[in-house]
Amino acid sequence: MWWIIIVIVVIAVVKFARDSAKQADAVVKQGGMRKKYHILVEYLLSGDSRARVVQESATFLNIGVSSPGGKTAFWLQQTFGALTVQWRIESPIFGKHKLEWRFNEFADQYDMIRRIVNDVEQYQNNLMQRFM
Repeated sequence: MWWIIIVIVVIAVVKFARDSAKQADAVVKQGGMRKKYHILVEYLLSGDSRARVVQESATFLNIGVSSPGGKTAFWLQQTFGALTVQWRIESPIFGKHKLEWRFNEFADQYDMIRRIVNDVEQYQNNLMQRFM
């Protein structure tokens, strides 16, 4: 009985690994994360002159900025048919905060930007009201 469960788990792990490799190959063939999402990446990098690509792989991109006032990062993760974007902030004054969005991988990047900007602005306004 246990061997059936083990076989099923092994098959699932192998299938997931194979699908993940296919996903990474597809992104690489599209020019990588920076090229595939170049409009979004350029926008996020333009928000602060100190913003840099901190980490990059075939399916992941971390854009961040760090200062004495805290850290801000955008994590872009290519998943199966989607782009997951996380905004993370760590501040000694305001603490840790995170927002997350999931977009179709081929959605209009300007629409992605508008939604992200709107949601972050609204979140920060709500946060500031709590501190006033």
